Amino acid sequence: MPNCLVIGARGYIGTRLVDALVEAGHEVRVLVRAADGVRPGVDIVEADAGDPTALATAMSEVDTAYHLVHSMSGPDFVSTDDRIAHAVATAAADAHIRQLVYLGGPRPHDDDVSDHLASRASVGDIFLNAPTPALVLQASMVIGAGSASFELLNRAARSAPFVLRPAYLDNRSRPIAVRDVLHYLVDAAKGAPVNAVADIAGPDTMTYLQLIQRCARLSGLPWRLPIPVAVLPAGPAALAASALSPLSAPLVRALLDSLRHDLVPDAVLPPPPGGATSVDRALREALGIPDPQGPPTTGLLRDHKATTVRATTDALWREITNIGGPHGWHTIPGVWTLRGALDHALGGVGLHKGRPDHLNAGDVVDTWSVVKRDDTDHVLLLRADMRLPGTAWLELRAVPGDRPEECRYEQTVLFEPSGLAGKLYWYAQKPAHDIVFALMLQGTARAAENL
Repeated sequence: MPNCLVIGARGYIGTRLVDALVEAGHEVRVLVRAADGVRPGVDIVEADAGDPTALATAMSEVDTAYHLVHSMSGPDFVSTDDRIAHAVATAAADAHIRQLVYLGGPRPHDDDVSDHLASRASVGDIFLNAPTPALVLQASMVIGAGSASFELLNRAARSAPFVLRPAYLDNRSRPIAVRDVLHYLVDAAKGAPVNAVADIAGPDTMTYLQLIQRCARLSGLPWRLPIPVAVLPAGPAALAASALSPLSAPLVRALLDSLRHDLVPDAVLPPPPGGATSVDRALREALGIPDPQGPPTTGLLRDHKATTVRATTDALWREITNIGGPHGWHTIPGVWTLRGALDHALGGVGLHKGRPDHLNAGDVVDTWSVVKRDDTDHVLLLRADMRLPGTAWLELRAVPGDRPEECRYEQTVLFEPSGLAGKLYWYAQKPAHDIVFALMLQGTARAAENL
């Protein structure tokens, strides 16, 4: 018999959860209004999620039940969600379900909470106060292809070279990758039952405006010009966003209302094995953008520089992996901004700034992408994403010295030219680049020595 029941299995999370549970070795049953589109091989109960008779049938001999029903499309979705939650809680108690799992939203500390988030909190409380142990997982924005929040973010980044900036775009969130959400949901089917609320989140805290800019950056689009607006009425904004996306106006309205809140949790569950997925990595996967590739083995032009650093290898490595974003590049002030402005004029990503706190492969650092981070050999390899007549890479390496308090910093620029234009570009810019990268070498070394 199935040991897991998924209520709302045709939704964005539900579809993926069914696959993840099956792949983890669970027998799965689903409760859906219509069976079309449900993964073959699972047990299906076709009915409304609020039907007590259908719920009793669906929960028969089930160990863990997942509730993923969110009815944001109707004007009375708050009462609808509460009614369904009460029916599910009653059926779970009657069937002696071991664990009920609900994926809800964060609980803002504001007095004026949006209907969307208030409804999520209400459903979570219904389950927590019921006889069956309930794990209420709370997530803000879920990043993944098809997620309503991500689709709204993606449309905002792509629809125009500017973005309207009401005050609420400066509110913060900790977005989470859909793959990490699925990890926590599948993990809930293990171990002893719990009755608790737990926040889940990604590693990066960002404002909504930063998220829009990050989405544009990963898509290879120029920096979006923010235009401050005193008021952006949710109704007209929802209609406009709905016209540019597959999302319904009521759904968009509910999501926009929730942007009024700062959604940064105080504490979150430990990250999945291997670490939490960064915003850049999550966006790259959602957008279907391949990982940045390293240089070929032949046909490269290169410039290699090195210097001795009076610091430990670990100190130098910390400085290397802190490069970019607010930390800068330890070279001529403003030189990368000037180069970025030129790239922006050519339609490139040159004015984008920012980086995650901890760099991993697939992340972006200003106008570069991380190809590789090797903490054992202390190698960081970046690929330039600006518009060039070829492809450039920057390899930064910390090499242990003969004495513990001394090491060597190696910095290598690699360039694969595209024909004659690429070769002319390399030699034309080389005198200036020699100065910029020589200063970067010495500046990074001094920063490591001063740690």
